[in-house]
Amino acid sequence: MAVTPDLGKFIPVRTEDLVDVLCEEKTLSAEDREKLRRVAELVEATYHYDFHGTLKEARGAYHIFNPDADTLKICPPGDSMDARFDSMVKALEEILVAANYREFPIAELNALMTKAAPRGLNVKVNLENYEKIMIYRRGTKQVPKPKEPLSWWKSLRKKDAPAEPEMEEMIQRLLILIKLKSQEDMEQFYDTFIKTAGETESERERRMTREAVLGKKEKEPEPKKSNGGPKVPTIFLKVFKNVPASTLQTLFPDVTIQMTLIDKGKIVLPIIAGFLSVVNRVVPALLVVGTLIAAIVAGRNIDWAHFKEQLFPILAAFSIVGTITFKVFTKYKLTKEKHQAKLMKTLYFHNLDNNAGVFDFLVHEAEEEECKEALLAYYFLLAERNANGEPFTEEELDDRIEQWIEEKFGVHLDFEVDDALRKLEDKKLLVKEGDRYLVPSIDDTLIKLDELWDTIFTYSNEAEGNA
Repeated sequence: MAVTPDLGKFIPVRTEDLVDVLCEEKTLSAEDREKLRRVAELVEATYHYDFHGTLKEARGAYHIFNPDADTLKICPPGDSMDARFDSMVKALEEILVAANYREFPIAELNALMTKAAPRGLNVKVNLENYEKIMIYRRGTKQVPKPKEPLSWWKSLRKKDAPAEPEMEEMIQRLLILIKLKSQEDMEQFYDTFIKTAGETESERERRMTREAVLGKKEKEPEPKKSNGGPKVPTIFLKVFKNVPASTLQTLFPDVTIQMTLIDKGKIVLPIIAGFLSVVNRVVPALLVVGTLIAAIVAGRNIDWAHFKEQLFPILAAFSIVGTITFKVFTKYKLTKEKHQAKLMKTLYFHNLDNNAGVFDFLVHEAEEEECKEALLAYYFLLAERNANGEPFTEEELDDRIEQWIEEKFGVHLDFEVDDALRKLEDKKLLVKEGDRYLVPSIDDTLIKLDELWDTIFTYSNEAEGNA
């Protein structure tokens, strides 16, 4: 059972639905409620235009880095790749802040992955292979941690199962930007990503443990030779939804696994002990087979009655081992195929957008958040007063909106009241009297918003002035 999510500043309601619920309050007259819908339409239109320039700038700067582009990547002479990248990052961060995403520091990500990793392992994103990594997140909740099905003998041993399932953190929205160092890394990036993302939990644990014990990663393919052309770094942008902490490492094709000397000893010593126990059983059997082969080669008489007593149990043991190995391998292949099918389904439903499409996705979310914040602040300043009948202060408005959202939608969030007031002020819809705030009447608001929209394009006015 999922715990109430931590939404941060995100308002989990569509703008249209929010306006409908505000109109159902009936604090305003029927005529004013219809006018409020027109106010909402104008606010949405102005924000859509405001973000159009940001979207155009971000997509234009990203095009040269886009691995999915099917149009020519024309780079004007003297154009700097670093300047393009900085321009794209600036626009992207502006959109993310407006959409109420917050930065996910690498240190916090590493701590979360280590917490979800097998015991004794420290997991870190390997920054050496990337020129730049940006991670943003929005909203988290606690969900039961999925468990792999137990084999029948393990289920018999596991008598005292915990009553409460183990919980883990799930990130509701996660954005990742990875800038590779060179164009030649792109195919290797995909190959490594597919390899690590396609592992089962058991395979991943074994690989991570092996890398940690050895203190190095498994051998990677040699990078391809450059064709002599200009090196344009590739930038991957991905947005995911509902990402469990236990699967975070699959989103990065290159992580560093570390282990302390004590933890290495806990793993290596049992392996050595198990190996010695196997050797003690296998060596006598091999000696019997070796003695038999040596007698045949030397042409000596063989006491088959003597060897039969020792040989047939050995052959029977090898037959049993072979049968068990075949069954285990068959089961492994079936498990692998089932996991791959589950992985493809998970990626299909959890991956929200990629590369250039990420900007459109985020801009829509940013527009929605900006509109909702502005409309909530406007409505309560227009339609309500505090307990003393006075206009709201900033703190009173913040408390009232958060209380109303919890009453109407059953969710608790941190309403960004200062940003909402700034939005109204930018649109000339805020009047401050001391530490209290007011907004114009709804008719004056419609006039101001209409004038604001009319000033966006002034070509006809300029033409008339020049005539």
